[in-house]
Parts: sequence; structure tokens; C-alpha cells
Amino acid sequence: IKEGRAPEPGEAVRISVDVDRRSAIQRHHTVTHLLHWALHEIVSRDAAQKGSYVGPDKLTFDFICAALTPQQKRDVEKLVNEKIAENAPVSWTEIPYAEARKRKGIQQFFGEKYGDTVRVVQIGGESKALDGYSMELCGGTHVRSTSEIGSFRIVKEEAIAAGIRRIEAVAGDAARDWAQQEATKQQERFDALARKKSDIATLPAFSNEDETAEMLKQIDVRAAHLEKVDVDVREWEKKNAKASDARIKSRAAEIAKELAASCAGKDFCVTEVPNADGKLLGAVADALKTKFKGPIFLAGAIDGRVALIASVPNEMTSKFQANKLIQETAPIVGGKGGGRPENAQGVGTDASKIDQALDRAKKIFTA
Repeated sequence: IKEGRAPEPGEAVRISVDVDRRSAIQRHHTVTHLLHWALHEIVSRDAAQKGSYVGPDKLTFDFICAALTPQQKRDVEKLVNEKIAENAPVSWTEIPYAEARKRKGIQQFFGEKYGDTVRVVQIGGESKALDGYSMELCGGTHVRSTSEIGSFRIVKEEAIAAGIRRIEAVAGDAARDWAQQEATKQQERFDALARKKSDIATLPAFSNEDETAEMLKQIDVRAAHLEKVDVDVREWEKKNAKASDARIKSRAAEIAKELAASCAGKDFCVTEVPNADGKLLGAVADALKTKFKGPIFLAGAIDGRVALIASVPNEMTSKFQANKLIQETAPIVGGKGGGRPENAQGVGTDASKIDQALDRAKKIFTA
């Protein structure tokens, strides 16, 4: 009911059908039957249906089975599209339920309640001859021939309960819409990879003007390209990370050597390391601990972001605790932090207060 009240018995009403929406549902309904048949052909005759949804935007099909392999998904999709291209007739006829029960080739769902007369939808074969390759008890609306379905694409296959899988798929105009949306997602993924490494290979083209089947092929080509680029970028990042770690370690060793010399003879080492972030300060503290046996407190900043590192030898944690030191100094630079009695770190946002934080650390060590 679009508006107003429910009609009274015997009252005249006007009923209309949204043809475009109904056609989309019919395409998804018929291809659901094809999908069910293809699962039996490719995966297992025991892949029993547990539920389904057919709407204008997509279909879902729930069935009992183990997870499909990538190859099985490709094979099922390929077989469904081949049957669509055959332009096989889709027909239906009514027969006594008792007769339907005797025919092994007619899919029916145990637990469902059927009347004395049932409707059989068949794909292929002669109309009403009950000789189609797909035959199911069904009361829904369908296309007249498989070619009306258009291109079919499985977009997801996942577990929804123990032993039950769900396939989500699209066909016809819905497949075209999905391809356009997927192309946008692929471009976004490519742009994210390009921000990490600027010289990656260009993403293959995608055209909104092509036939749906061609658009789906372009999506597959782009997906394969993105997988390769993703692997290349990750390998490049690993190599860069190793090189960066080596540079940080080398720089930290030099700084630690200088600090060991400047702090020699002192009970503690409290200082600022220019242009240092938390990673560099941590490396400096690790290197310095091998040369200096007292408590260490280091501060640094890059682009206004403050980093703090505190380190206390185990034998001195009864007197000084690194985590408490950070808890007292981090708020001074507008931040916070924590850790263990022997090692802790903090961050802040006010680099102008670093000297005050250093003074506070010195007072704690001299108290």
C-alpha cells in the first residue's frame, strides 16, 4: 500500500507492478536455479539449499557445504554463464505433488509444506515435458529464456553458520552496477598503493560504455594487476624498512657514543636528542645502556611531536621507576605515556616544554 488505508473486502483496488524491478528480480530468481544446479555439477550433489534471497540488486544462496576453493567458484560462475549464453527456454507446469515426489530430477525441499498440486520450473528441455536439466518446485516469477538473465558474477562466498555457506551474486543490470562500483574501489586501492610507491605500473583501463561481460573481464584484469602491485609494494616496503632500520641503528650508535662521553662520571643521563622521534630515541637508549650504567631519560621532537624515553637498570628500580618518571614528565609536554619500571616511553604535543620536562627528570634523579 503506497498510501491510505487497507481496502475492505469487496472493495475495488488498483494494483500496479514495477516492471523494471520485477524484471531484475526474475533474472536473479532464474539464475538462482542455475546456480543451484551448477553447484551440484561442479562441487557436490550434497550441496543442499538452506535458504535464498532474490531481490532487484542481488541474490544470496545458502547451502550445506565446505568452503569453495577459488577454482570451484570460477568453475561454477563459468558454467552458469555458459548456460545463460545457450538461451535455453525457461518453462513451468503444474503436476500432482505425489508425482513430483517420485521424480528424482525435481529439486524439492524437505521440511517445506506443499499442496496437492505443485508448480515445477524447468530450464532447458521441452516446455512442460519435465525434461530440463534444472527442475525445481517453485512458485516465483522467472524469465522466459536464460539469455534474458545477462552476465552473472559471484561477488562473495562466506560462512554464515557451522557447515553452511552463502554465495552472494549479481546478474544483468545489477552485475553492471557492481562492476562500476568495483572499478571505483579498485581505483581507490591503486591510488593508496601509488601514494606508498609512485612508480608502480599503471592500472589497466575500465570503460563504463562497454558491454557488461567486457566490463567484468576488465575488472578481473585489474584485480590481477592490483594483486601483483600489492605484492611488489609490500616487498619494496620491507626492503625500505630494513634499510631504514639499519640507518637508524647506525645513527643511534653514533649519538649513544657521544652521550656516553658527555655523561661519563654522572649518576644519570638526561638530555634532548635533536630531531628525534620515538623510534630513534629507543634505539639510542638501547645502545647507550651498554655504555652507561645509570638511569637514562631522553627527549626529542619532530614537527612539534614530542617523544620521551626512560630507562632504569634493574638493580636501581627500587629507587627509580621508568614508568613513574614518564607519568610525571609527559603531562609537562602535553602528553602521556607508560611502561615498566625498567623501560617506559611517552609522547606529547608541546615541544616548547621539553626543557621543563628534562629539569623535572633531573630533580627526580637527584631527590
